Amino acid sequence: MEIVRVHSSKYCKVPLILCERVLDFSLLKSKISPMKIPLFLSVLFSLIFIYCTPAHAGKKPAEMVLIPKGCFMMGSDRVIDYEEGRPNDRERPVHKVCLDAFYLDKTEATQERYEKIIGETPSTLTGSKDWPVDHVSHEKASEFCSFQGKRLPTEAEWEYAARAGSKTEYPWGKTLNRDYLWYSDNSLRTQHPVGSKKPNAWGVHDMLGSVWEWVSDWYSENYYQTGPVKNPQGPKARRSFHPIRGGSWVDDEHYIRVSARMRGDSDMTLSFLVGFRCARGLNITNK
Repeated sequence: MEIVRVHSSKYCKVPLILCERVLDFSLLKSKISPMKIPLFLSVLFSLIFIYCTPAHAGKKPAEMVLIPKGCFMMGSDRVIDYEEGRPNDRERPVHKVCLDAFYLDKTEATQERYEKIIGETPSTLTGSKDWPVDHVSHEKASEFCSFQGKRLPTEAEWEYAARAGSKTEYPWGKTLNRDYLWYSDNSLRTQHPVGSKKPNAWGVHDMLGSVWEWVSDWYSENYYQTGPVKNPQGPKARRSFHPIRGGSWVDDEHYIRVSARMRGDSDMTLSFLVGFRCARGLNITNK
């Protein structure tokens, strides 16, 4: 069946990206049930209406924060065991990374928003529409972001935004501060609404604690030794895992660090409480 294509104007780039990617109806029928196609089309054409107006051009996307262009030192010199006999060598060497400016969601994707876009929620704990969605596969997280003309952040973008210009173990200082995160010592063993703790210096909430977050890169324990300085994208060769960052509300302080990195299965999330947030480049045609 012929793919439906939209010719974009100088203001209308997102519809071209979205339509060419998802409006092959023969593909839709294989991936989306007939009952969900009206919802899917409603979301798609709402995005087309929003993004195809001159008023939208050049404006900061709603509910996103502008992360400034800059350089930082990525990784950690501190030696610590994730578990007994498993040191954090994957966080070394500390190395310089320089990034272009980009937009990042202020908060993690919520269960309500995820269900509205994807049509269902994979979350194991439900109770509030404002709780972060969890147990999301990397594929579905990428799909959610793509439907909105966004993408997952790279691992370097994630850590840069989490540090928010700081050079300490935590973006707010040298010790844990419960005012900024939900983790094992203050979560009462349950989820909490996104954005209910203080944001970091760049206005982003819940980069530590709450739920682990997917990034776009393939995972490699040795990538820090070979990655480029400018806008690293992760290993080029396909791997079995993607990094997850930030820790969750069930984790202790060993995992609640801006440099901590774990591997998440690319097709499922095992037992991790994994969610995500989306990013977007300043140029809408180059997400």
